[in-house]
Amino acid sequence: MLSIKDAGLRYGSKVAFSNFSLEVEEGGMVSIIGTSGSGKTSLLYAIASLLPLSEGSISAPEQCSIMFQQDRLLPWMRVIDNVILGLPKQMRKEGEQLLSLMGLLERRESYPKQLSGGERQRIALARSLIRNPRLLLLDEPFASLDEQTRERLQDEVKTYVRERGITLLMVTHSIKEAVFMGERIVVMTPGGISHETANPYHGVGDLRSSIEAFALERELRSHLGGKA
Repeated sequence: MLSIKDAGLRYGSKVAFSNFSLEVEEGGMVSIIGTSGSGKTSLLYAIASLLPLSEGSISAPEQCSIMFQQDRLLPWMRVIDNVILGLPKQMRKEGEQLLSLMGLLERRESYPKQLSGGERQRIALARSLIRNPRLLLLDEPFASLDEQTRERLQDEVKTYVRERGITLLMVTHSIKEAVFMGERIVVMTPGGISHETANPYHGVGDLRSSIEAFALERELRSHLGGKA
């Protein structure tokens, strides 16, 4: 599904990341964590073919969708039109179903300027999901949401990608979120992967209150030098 081999990316003399290798099977869910400046966002851009690699290779499916840290909604278009942007008008019903999933169906005729930052982020997430990608790249997708909304959407997205067999690669600064969303968790540095672990608690129903999951969070925190 996704194969990254000895990948590196530079901006002039500045190294975004290097020596990065990762294999992800179809339907896999991988969380990537790392301190600021470790190249996580640059990696997603390279996978989505938005930035060229300086070395190495990436093999990814064409049906790839990326959600950016910024919502990037078009201000002159209504919410529903932003969701189905570039798609046939008959996709409107599916767009409305996704807006309902996000708890925003009643805002479908609103404009982005009428929404809160968290609402705009949820619209951007719906726009990524409606394309039914084989590979979904998420860059801090829940960062601007309140805790209650964040947890609800984590549940919904996790179920959504599982049911459809979508491969998920998510960048996050939250160790707790990484453990909840990823069946594999990768700790990234500018020099590549410093630690990788399977998450045996990924399918646990009460994962957020699992003592074992807390232990995994502590382990990951130690590999980040106490930082997230």
